[in-house]
Amino acid sequence: MVLSRPKDYRMPFSKERTQLIKTKLKERLEDDTLNKWEREFLANMSDLFDRFGESTRLSDAQYRKLHALLKLEKAAPQRTQLDRDNPQPSPSPKPASTKPETRVRKRRPVPPHRRFRPRIGPNPYRVIRRAQRAMFLPMLLVFGVMGIIGALFGNDGAQSPSQRSKASGSEYRWVTGNVVNQRKGPGTQYEVIGQLSKGTRVRFLQEQGNWTEVWSAHGLGWMSSRYLSSNAAQFETTARQSSNTRDLQASDIRVIDGDTLDIARQSANVRLVGFNAPEVGSPKCSNELAMGGRATDRLRALIRSAISIELTRVQCACAPGTEGTSRCNFGRQCGVLKLDGRDVGKILISEGLAASYICGRTSCPPRTGNWCN
Repeated sequence: MVLSRPKDYRMPFSKERTQLIKTKLKERLEDDTLNKWEREFLANMSDLFDRFGESTRLSDAQYRKLHALLKLEKAAPQRTQLDRDNPQPSPSPKPASTKPETRVRKRRPVPPHRRFRPRIGPNPYRVIRRAQRAMFLPMLLVFGVMGIIGALFGNDGAQSPSQRSKASGSEYRWVTGNVVNQRKGPGTQYEVIGQLSKGTRVRFLQEQGNWTEVWSAHGLGWMSSRYLSSNAAQFETTARQSSNTRDLQASDIRVIDGDTLDIARQSANVRLVGFNAPEVGSPKCSNELAMGGRATDRLRALIRSAISIELTRVQCACAPGTEGTSRCNFGRQCGVLKLDGRDVGKILISEGLAASYICGRTSCPPRTGNWCN
């Protein structure tokens, strides 16, 4: 049975030990290096020993602190009357062993999951792994033969749109008619899925008779070949030389708001002309802020889904000699953005996300569109 140590350190102080502690206390209290707490502690200890003498009772913490402050030596254990009556013989020293001491290491118990268990039958996991390794080489040979057969005889029916366009001719076609229908199939009996205007660029896939399969903003469909042309120079070179038009990728454009763009590798932003979208930077009301966010998100979606993106730079409506400075359109450029041949301004206006806004040669009227009503 293990007994807990009593809370109080019942010290049977001897007369000599008590006198030593009192002398040390008196000397230590005369030291000027003590702090306030140490001085109060030693003063309390001095009062205790003056009042109770050899019967003074201290706790373990009090005795350790007193021992540290007074730098006392450890007191020798006192012999009781029972020890004096029954003296114990001093133990005889053990003879020095000539053999080096060896440490006996205890063996750790083996965990249950590592103990030996008799095997009743073959391990199913090992059987499965062996079967997989045995089947790997035959399956590899089968797939290799199938790939070779497919490469020799199955190309016509497994071509992707990009492969078919490269095998059949130019990658793009341009619409030559003013408004041309795009249908679900190669014939007038198929449903119309959309209309494309003159100059719209579409991705060429394949030809079937007098019809051409294309990919446009309306998706996959068919158009009459008589209204398509592969002469890129007819629709691009002349337009670029006269109107300063650039082909862009969606990754080149960062949409600031519904009518302002940031173009990669171009220092000035571009203000799209012909329409005015709600403001998101300085809206007049919460409704305009919400409408501006919708117009911005819609313009981003249109750009991401477009096949052809054309930005045409136009002259800003500013005083002569001020274009490109902060006095003209806050230093921004002006332009028209067309996605698959359609002006984004007209798209946003038709969806109620922008208002028509036409400027003169050197100035613009007050902004249109009351988004707070």
